Amino acid sequence: MADLPPFWCWGVLEILVASLLLAPRSTAWQVATDHIGPGYRICFDWAGQEGRNAEIAYSRKSLVVPDGEHNGDVRKEYEEALRTYRQSAQKDPETYLPYVAATLNNLGILDSQENRITEARAKYEEAVKICHELAQRNSETYLPGLAAALNNLGMLDRDKNRIAEALKIWRELAQKDPETYLPHVAAVHNNLGILDGGQNRLNEARKEHAEALKAYRKLAQKDSETYLPYVATMLNHLGILDSAQNRFNAARKEHEEALETYRKLAHDDPQTYRPYVAATLNNLGMLDRDKNKIQEALRTNRDLAQDDPQTFLPEVALTLNNLAILDSGRNRVEEAQKEYEEALKIHRELAQKEPEAYLPQVAMTLNNLGILDRDRNRITAARREYEEALEIYEAFAKQDPEQFSPDVERVRKLLQELPK
Repeated sequence: MADLPPFWCWGVLEILVASLLLAPRSTAWQVATDHIGPGYRICFDWAGQEGRNAEIAYSRKSLVVPDGEHNGDVRKEYEEALRTYRQSAQKDPETYLPYVAATLNNLGILDSQENRITEARAKYEEAVKICHELAQRNSETYLPGLAAALNNLGMLDRDKNRIAEALKIWRELAQKDPETYLPHVAAVHNNLGILDGGQNRLNEARKEHAEALKAYRKLAQKDSETYLPYVATMLNHLGILDSAQNRFNAARKEHEEALETYRKLAHDDPQTYRPYVAATLNNLGMLDRDKNKIQEALRTNRDLAQDDPQTFLPEVALTLNNLAILDSGRNRVEEAQKEYEEALKIHRELAQKEPEAYLPQVAMTLNNLGILDRDRNRITAARREYEEALEIYEAFAKQDPEQFSPDVERVRKLLQELPK
């Protein structure tokens, strides 16, 4: 039987959990998912050094399943493994309880992704309990696993106390072994920032991401290949937060440094880092109202979508929407109309396969088109677009009133304000 990766590798999953608990394509979701790609390098690097090529392949296949397409197969594998480990743990708990805990953690991630929150909580809580028991017997080996499980449970419940407990453990471990554990201090600061940002505590979110950036800069001084991507990602996070709080000069500096870093990384590894270049160009382009930067982002995303439409067509649509906002604001209404219409077409196609993720984007684009048509005195078209957007938002508000009720009220007001 293959060994499990060291328990500190669980920390790689912390960021994935963070992203699964946020509204798709929200600002906080963007901050979380930007961090996933670089995050897996820690486990993959360990596995490569140890000759664990099979584990690298299995991790890529079964742990990173953002679209849920293969979750059923992965769940069966994990559930079968969990049964086996439980049986073995009855005879040899010292050897097999860690496997039980790790598999519970992985199943909890799948449950979180599928919005099975009660089931995820039960698995994380059992993993925390097991890790507490293991850590009492062997703290050096099992405290990292306890910290990761506490973090995941805390992210699930939006419980900052649990995440703070995880951070305290990682800090204590990092004092003795910063090379191994400082990345996890940074990751948990990032998660706290994501949690605060998702709850509109923007000042607290900024402090957490700044702490993460400080840690990643320190790590990058010794290992730039591994940690420069994290530095760039944190800079983008801070840029997004500063832009949201009208600190535009600070945001510009952060995005520009991130762009410079991603361009250097993309020179050596374009497949991995061109998407980050495009995303940062988008951020800078919207900040500076620079159409050239957004058009460069659009060209890059169109190119990437040729090979991977499932991943990059949403980015094409997002960039088209940004271009349309820019053109509309400068009274280039014909160009804006075409860009909104192409974005709408893409979102409709995506929503046919993933309505939960993309119907809100359909509604958003319809809303924007309605505003454009209203301003051009095309009242019938504007009403039709508002009404369809409202229908979508009302359906989603029944499931998640906190997130979608403001959209319902906003579009209703726009409809009411249209001339009869």
